[in-house]
Amino acid sequence: MEKVNYKLLVADDEYWTREKLRNMINWEEYHITFMKPAEDGEEVLLRIGQERPDILITDINMPFVNGVELVKAVKEKYPEIVVFVISGYDDFAYVKETLVAGAINYLLKPVSKIELVNAVSRALEIIGAEEKNRMQIWKAASLIQDRELSLLVEKEQTPFLPAIMTEQEMAGCSVMLIKIHELQGYMEEYHYDMNLLSCQMKKRMKEITGIGNLLIFNHIFRSNEFIVVTEMEPAQQERAARRILDNFLREGKSPVTIAVSEHTYTMESIHSAYVQSVSVLMTRPFQRESMVIFCNQEEKNIQKTVKNRISQEIEMQIRALLKAGNRRALKELIWKDIGLGSCSGSEWGYLEVKQTVKRICNLLLEDLLQSGESAAVQEMESLTEMADKLVERLDGGLSCDMLTEMIDNTAIERKQDAGGSIRDIVRDAAAYIDSNYFEELTLIRLAEKYSVDSSYFSRMFKQETGKNLMLYIAEKRMEKAREYMEDERINLTEIAFLTGYDDYTYFSRVFKKVTGYSPREYRAGQMYK
Repeated sequence: MEKVNYKLLVADDEYWTREKLRNMINWEEYHITFMKPAEDGEEVLLRIGQERPDILITDINMPFVNGVELVKAVKEKYPEIVVFVISGYDDFAYVKETLVAGAINYLLKPVSKIELVNAVSRALEIIGAEEKNRMQIWKAASLIQDRELSLLVEKEQTPFLPAIMTEQEMAGCSVMLIKIHELQGYMEEYHYDMNLLSCQMKKRMKEITGIGNLLIFNHIFRSNEFIVVTEMEPAQQERAARRILDNFLREGKSPVTIAVSEHTYTMESIHSAYVQSVSVLMTRPFQRESMVIFCNQEEKNIQKTVKNRISQEIEMQIRALLKAGNRRALKELIWKDIGLGSCSGSEWGYLEVKQTVKRICNLLLEDLLQSGESAAVQEMESLTEMADKLVERLDGGLSCDMLTEMIDNTAIERKQDAGGSIRDIVRDAAAYIDSNYFEELTLIRLAEKYSVDSSYFSRMFKQETGKNLMLYIAEKRMEKAREYMEDERINLTEIAFLTGYDDYTYFSRVFKKVTGYSPREYRAGQMYK
């Protein structure tokens, strides 16, 4: 379905306010036309009949026709136009009048980006409720929130004011990070439509909490993260978090962590609150169990100890076994002596597993560097990134699966004689990957599908195709990503999602390793062909 452009008209007698609103958002990216702003209410009334904007944002205090009069006139003649008003702290009496007259909300001067994003998103939702293509519009409203607010949490300084005006000074706000550790089930449920997934999941969370105006967005760079920015008191916030978690538990599709920052931040420091919520998540145990974790002052003062699972002695043993090419003993050392084989459900912490897997990967990489084989080193670097990403799944088996594949490819072995049966299996597996590249594909799952030992399957796949299994999957996904890039209607974060990645940042790194260009650079190059 072809995307529809909607028209936004701003009316304000202050030049700098008009220009600020024009430049605050890249409107065309969201198929919104930012019309030539009006300088007063009289100009709006002269133009509105012919130009018919879909959304009107108007100041209250303007010459000739003030905001209250303008809202009344517009809603009387053009009730389908969604109207917001801009006010100062001293205009609250007028604000009430405009709301009675038909304005749906107000923005407090100086207008902040978060307020503007929420206002436009809300306006699109209202328009969508009246039109046949409502789902398309609601997805557009969801996307503008997700993209713009994700950019805010990624920045260290976010100069915007509270989105909610209160007569009392704010008591503070916090960030609730909802991490869905395995998004694949939801990706399948929503047919790999990232915007639909985001839109419906946010709607569902608002219904679960009973808070219709909950400020929640989906992190566009990490699709398995939903972020709630809230001024709720801690007790109310905890109730909301528990309700969301209970809903996920009933579905049973994925372990979920809800990590909540302290209730001491301001909206200007939302980046810091997000970073703290990520740090809180790192303290969770490495178990496939959903949980809510809160950061409070007492926890902050406790010096959390993270065990160093790889001592200097064990490190020397790993190096010696790598040098001797004794893979069997190396795996036994890692699975049993270090204990990585039983990290799920034990006393291991999330951060401990992450650090241990990364350290083992680095030792494998160091061993390969001595061989001087640049291709093998590049393969190992890519596999190291994959192994680090897999830790998010809270599944020790998957991490061990990846390390098994890496260990099996650390040294050059005598080529094994591949019988016809395994050749057929490898061909079938490659064809399956080619057609189902977007699915969750791992060594263990594919080995189980074809009833073959995983280590043997891994070695034979590389021997027959010339490529490591996980890198073959990655390259196939990147090939499909390049095909999707030919369609300008699909944005880059959607392409990542369509090719099986719930983390755009990781997708971007893989894409650059495979193609030599970032996704943005590649698409820009296509445009100039």
